[in-house]
Amino acid sequence: MGFFSALLKKKEKPLNLSIKTGITCPPVTILYGTKTGNAQLVAQQAHKYYHQCGIESECLNMEKYDVGRLPAEKQLLIVVSTDGEGELPPNARQFYALLQHEEMPLLPNLRYAVCGLGDSSYDNFCGAGKTIEKQLQKLGAQPIINRVDCDLDFKKPALQWIQNSYETIAGVKKETEILSKAELAVPDFISTTLTTRIQLTKGETQQAVYHVELDNANSKVAYAAGDCIEIVPTNPLKLVNQIIEVLNLSKSQELITYNHSLEYALLYQFEITRLTRPVIRRFLKINSSAQLKELYNNKEALRSYIATSDVLDLIKDYPCTMDADEFVGILQPIHSRYYSIASGAIAQPNQIDLTVKTIRFTQKERDYEGAASTYVNEGLAEGATINFRLVSNPSFHLPENPETPIIMIGVGTGIAPYRAFLQDLSARGIKNKAWLIWGDKHQTSDFLYEDEIIDFYKDETLAFINTAFSRDQAQKEYVQQRLLEYKERLLEWLDKGAIIYLCGHNRMGDQVKTTLLQIYRTEKNMTEEAAKALLKQQRDQNIIREDLY
Repeated sequence: MGFFSALLKKKEKPLNLSIKTGITCPPVTILYGTKTGNAQLVAQQAHKYYHQCGIESECLNMEKYDVGRLPAEKQLLIVVSTDGEGELPPNARQFYALLQHEEMPLLPNLRYAVCGLGDSSYDNFCGAGKTIEKQLQKLGAQPIINRVDCDLDFKKPALQWIQNSYETIAGVKKETEILSKAELAVPDFISTTLTTRIQLTKGETQQAVYHVELDNANSKVAYAAGDCIEIVPTNPLKLVNQIIEVLNLSKSQELITYNHSLEYALLYQFEITRLTRPVIRRFLKINSSAQLKELYNNKEALRSYIATSDVLDLIKDYPCTMDADEFVGILQPIHSRYYSIASGAIAQPNQIDLTVKTIRFTQKERDYEGAASTYVNEGLAEGATINFRLVSNPSFHLPENPETPIIMIGVGTGIAPYRAFLQDLSARGIKNKAWLIWGDKHQTSDFLYEDEIIDFYKDETLAFINTAFSRDQAQKEYVQQRLLEYKERLLEWLDKGAIIYLCGHNRMGDQVKTTLLQIYRTEKNMTEEAAKALLKQQRDQNIIREDLY
């Protein structure tokens, strides 16, 4: 019986909740839900600290945790990151769905503590942590300490949360703060060589896309198709010089709080190509501008300003006098950027490929550049050293069963993980189990990896290719329209147990999910409520796998 047939004909609940009785749980259970690995680092540090302090604990990925244990748990620590605008990370979705299961009993004997990780540039800051806590409270669980919401610079508040939770559980006050003697065990960056860079887009363009190859023969980083790497960029020198000029400061000035010059700090240490609420909030302590205060207190206006501005805009639009140390004091540490690996680990274990689009555009009568993309595509020569760290993304890996069909939907550089998938499927000799639906602006200039994709179709690694080049006709066309055109095939593949992958910008992901709802309603005669329930079930059970940004 196919997936949809089973769903429509059966009345059983799609998620099985088996309550455990008569079991013994450790004094503290620590769960994490993560996409880039930061929540896992915090959870593992908590596990280590509790062990050092003599309290037994268990640390588990949420998707590996048996939710039926909850009624027997005594103390539960949850560390969870937020994916996009308030979303739960993929490996936390089924945990949350089971928390909402109608057979889940009340949990009046459970004590919990939540540490949320997020990005304050989003409106629903740390929304995943808030969502899980709300459901725990609904079930009658009691907080050990107040929830902590951590911004991108999460280490200090997360470590303090660990110590505060321990002191409350143990009923003791540690003489030495965890902050003074512990650090999150972040894996070291690996140095390697950028061996090759080839422009994929054809013709002259400010936003050229490049194929980049990193050497992995010496490092032998064990990755899987679907994983990504983390890179800390260097900021554009032009932007650094413009900021220093507007502030009327000297680039060689030594900072009191850092052992570097102002220029060095702005190049390598601080985030200047992006703007966040905390930066504006700290700037308000120096700049008493009524207009800036009005902006900060207007939610819609602030969101729009942050989305279209950087640090240079801020100091030009709301000028004030600052010395160098005051200025860097408002900034956030430079943030990592993440790139999907575009090579198959089975097919090419000795290299790591990336697909990098140069971010450069003009608005508000000035030019803007992305820090990481210009660093990788233009700032490094072939043969240069680059530092990276692997970020595993198991929720976006290929299915374990080679017979499972996959539907890969994406736009632009969202082709990267699909190239990795196809290389590994080809290396394993898996035929006609993959369908690619992908788009960009123009076929003649923007068909990334065109020859390779066609070859995968010719050798039957790809069963189908459907493209959508939005600007090649008067009426724009997008990937979601291909889903409507081939809806019968879509439903047939889903009936055979296919996995849907989404990779690209969030807007594309939202449009595809809206189109799926439309197809479920019209082709399966579902109500709006039933279609939404199905889509939620598919996401909870990792039938729809997302890598959106």
